[in-house]
Amino acid sequence: MKRTLTLATALLIAMPAFANDEEHRYRLIVADAEAPRVNVVDVGADAEPVVFEMASPARLYLGPDSRHTWAVQRDAGQVQLIDTGRVEEDHGDHSALILADPALLPATATGDRPVHFNMGDGRVAIFWDGTGLATVHEANLAAEGDLTPIQTFETGAPHHGVAVPVGDMVIATVAPDGEGLPDALAVRGSDGAELSRVDCLNLHGEGKAGGYIAFGCEDGVAIFDTSITPPEGRFLAYPADAPEGGMIRTLLSPRDTLGLVGNFGAEHLVILDPSSKTGDFAFAALPAPRMAFALDESGTIGFAMLADGRLIQFSALTGRMLDEATGVTDAYSMERGVVRPMMAAAGDRVAVSDPAAGQVVLLDAETLQIVHRLDIGGQPRSLLLLAAEAEHDH
Repeated sequence: MKRTLTLATALLIAMPAFANDEEHRYRLIVADAEAPRVNVVDVGADAEPVVFEMASPARLYLGPDSRHTWAVQRDAGQVQLIDTGRVEEDHGDHSALILADPALLPATATGDRPVHFNMGDGRVAIFWDGTGLATVHEANLAAEGDLTPIQTFETGAPHHGVAVPVGDMVIATVAPDGEGLPDALAVRGSDGAELSRVDCLNLHGEGKAGGYIAFGCEDGVAIFDTSITPPEGRFLAYPADAPEGGMIRTLLSPRDTLGLVGNFGAEHLVILDPSSKTGDFAFAALPAPRMAFALDESGTIGFAMLADGRLIQFSALTGRMLDEATGVTDAYSMERGVVRPMMAAAGDRVAVSDPAAGQVVLLDAETLQIVHRLDIGGQPRSLLLLAAEAEHDH
C-alpha cells in the first residue's frame, strides 16, 4: 500500500502490536453450529462452563459497550443479549477490566430471519431478511432490558440485506429486482426518506475504519464518509491488477487504522485505504483457501485460518505474510454447507473454533504456539474472546 493512515500513530509507535503480558484472564463466548446453546468458558479455570440455552443456533456479536454479546438467532427469528460479565471496575487511581458472572438477559427482539448486525454511535441495527426491515436499537436501553426498536426502516422487499446506523440515519441496502443480492445502498434520514444512493452490484460484506464505512461489491467498493452529514457515498472500482474472478465478501473493522482488510475470493486478501481517492488496493495471495480471518485489537496484525489447518499471521497494513502455525485444525472441505472454523483475537491470544473436533484452540498471538485445546463438545463455531485483568478473582 502506498499510504495507510493511522488514527493513533503515536500510540502504535509507543506500544508493540502484541501485549506480551501473562497477567490476562480470558473468557470465551462460544455458540454451537447445530445445537441452540452458548457456552461461556473461563480459560484455565476449574469451573464448568456456563451454558445458556437459545431458541436456535446463534451468531455472536460484541456490542458497542464491549460487554454485552448480541446473540442473533436466525432460524428462531430472535435476538437476545448476554451480559458477558466483562466489567470496568474503578480502583481510584485507575480502572481495571474484570470478569464477573455472566447472565442471559430476558429481553428479546423478534422478527423474520435476523442476519446482519451492525453498530455505530451507541446504536445497533439488525437486518431481518424475511421482511426486508431494519430495526435500530439503543444499546444502553437494550442492556437494561428494553429491546424495543427506536427506529424501523423499510427497504422495499425481503432480501439478504444490511443496515448500518449513523447517528439517527442509516445506510441500508435497497431491495433488488427479483432474487439475489442487493445492487444498491441508500442513505436514509431519520424519517426513512432516501437522501442518496450508491450502486453496488451483488453487495455482500461491510466494514468500518475511522469515519468510513465500506461495502464489498462485485466490481468495486462502495464507500461512505460519515464525517459528513448526511454521509457522502462514492463508488471505487477494483484496480486492473485485482486477482481475476474475485470480489470482497467480508471486511474487517480495525480499531486504530484506516487499512480495511477483506477477502478477495478464497485465496487472496485485499487491503484498502477508504480515505484514498484510488483506494490504494493491495492484494496478497494465500497459500491455501481461507476459512476465517481476524485482526488483533489494534488492527495492525491479522490472522487467517486456512483450509489445510494452517494459521497465517500477516501485516494488516501491507498484506505481507509474517509467520504460520501448522496443524491448528485438521483440513476442512470448502464445499458449501460444511461447518468451518471461525476466529477471534484479544490480548495476546488468538482463538480458533474447530467444529469437527468439538474444540476451541487458543494460540499465543506473537509466537503462534498453541496454548490450549479446550474441549467444548458439539460443534463450536461462532465465538468471541474477551481479555481482562488476571489478578482479580471474581
